[in-house]
Amino acid sequence: MPAASGSVRRRTVSSQSSFLLAFSLFAGTISLFWLGYRATVEWDASTQQLVRSRAGEMLALVSVAIDRDMKGGQLDLLLPMNGVVLERSSLYDLADRFSGALARFPYIESVFVWRSSRSGARRLFFFNRSERLPPWDAESQSADWYPVVVRSDPTPPMTVVAASRRPADSGTPFSLVEGVIDGTPYQVIAHGILDDDGSLDAVVGFTVNLSWVREHYFGPLLEQIQHVGGDASVRLEVRDDAGALVAATGPSASGKALAPHSFPLLFAQPSLASGIAATPAGLWSARVDVATDATLIASRRSTVRTLTLLSGAVVATVVALLLAVRSARAAAALTARQADFVSVVSHEMKTPLSLITLASDSLASGRCATVDAARDHGRLLAQEARQLSLLIDNVLCYARLVDEEDSRTLESIDLADLLGESIERFRVQCAEIGCEMQMSSVLTREIVNADRRLLRDAFDNIVDNAIKYGGKGGRIVISIRAEGQIIHVAVTDYGQGIAAEDLPHVFEKFRRGSKVAHSHRGSGLGLTIARRVIEAHRGRISLRSQPGQGTTVHIELPAA
Repeated sequence: MPAASGSVRRRTVSSQSSFLLAFSLFAGTISLFWLGYRATVEWDASTQQLVRSRAGEMLALVSVAIDRDMKGGQLDLLLPMNGVVLERSSLYDLADRFSGALARFPYIESVFVWRSSRSGARRLFFFNRSERLPPWDAESQSADWYPVVVRSDPTPPMTVVAASRRPADSGTPFSLVEGVIDGTPYQVIAHGILDDDGSLDAVVGFTVNLSWVREHYFGPLLEQIQHVGGDASVRLEVRDDAGALVAATGPSASGKALAPHSFPLLFAQPSLASGIAATPAGLWSARVDVATDATLIASRRSTVRTLTLLSGAVVATVVALLLAVRSARAAAALTARQADFVSVVSHEMKTPLSLITLASDSLASGRCATVDAARDHGRLLAQEARQLSLLIDNVLCYARLVDEEDSRTLESIDLADLLGESIERFRVQCAEIGCEMQMSSVLTREIVNADRRLLRDAFDNIVDNAIKYGGKGGRIVISIRAEGQIIHVAVTDYGQGIAAEDLPHVFEKFRRGSKVAHSHRGSGLGLTIARRVIEAHRGRISLRSQPGQGTTVHIELPAA
């Protein structure tokens, strides 16, 4: 007993150490996951910051490119014009000069020159693109290879040209007006040239078809900017003053754009032009969408993959730790039961051996003076020998059941004969306690295929339990019947029964009833062995009990 107690204490300390180790591993795993999570999140945040920085650079590039290109026509074409240039240039010289501006700035549809001739008459000349004639120019229909078509005094644009001359008459060198020519909205930027006495001598300007600009200008410009920026995974957009998409390039939009750059739809430098507000109420916007940036997408995928792997590792570790803790608890419980089993078996073996030794010594020394005393000692020897034999049989039977390599010999067995043998083995014990044992059967032969030794041990344990817990001064009934190919065996006693709290645990190994554990000797293996033997023969065993009314063990076995 002290050795078993010491073993239990050592096992308890080992179990506590296992729990402490498991908790430490769990805490370490959670800490590593947290560090990995924070590192991954910070890495993703730094990547997003880098992408936003690159997007900011791209937005600045878009803003500068749009601003410079929209003002370039005024600065490069109109600003250098003066009276000397007009005086020394013929129409063909002007056409050649304007063709360069038309090629460089696609939003310029026409260039016009209003000037006085040597006779004093005023003439208006329009220099139109030959490959993209204005909608109002229905008369040219020129197939000339030269890129510029010259029109003299065209009627449709007279109104907007006259409107652009008014600021020049009042001394303002540049003007910007908006008007409609044959139903098409236009923006006209003009440069008034004064003579030596300060009067208006000529007007040079260009027209911008706003409908064409909306449909054809910003798309190629954004593609060129994206090519210069060198990142095709970034989306560039231009939207009008109502927020409608005008042009875009790059992947599909995600709706997560940076703060847009707003700009007025003016093809002139507002500080150099009059006739229109410098900042109109409706502002257009250029946007950069970085949600589809290749670096950002790769970072997000890596983040998701890393966090998924970390989560999987944590879950696997936690599950493994839970299983380890559960195994440790099960091992601790099993160890405690095994210690109890060793203690009980040792006590159960020691008790009959002591009694057998005592009775044998009494008989050998001649202390039994009467025949009745000798008989009493003989009955004691027989009883304790049977108890010791049953205990040894249970231990050996349990060892065979848990040993998977142990071979079993099946044979045809008559259950009535086998149960009759068990009754005979316990008849003397029943007579001693005044128990009546009966067996009833409606069958002539109850044949099953089974291992005789194992099945005998199972029935012996069931009958022994019935005698031990319910047979004193009562009776035990064993019945056999058949239903189809199933043979039913019922062993019923009319004893004190089993407590409701103990009933779910009656088939567990090393478990004994709380109310009988100290009043009856036993190892706690009887019903466990019986269940394993019956299930090994493809049968079923169940137990019904009512406190104070007795217990019935019901067995089902397949017929041979």
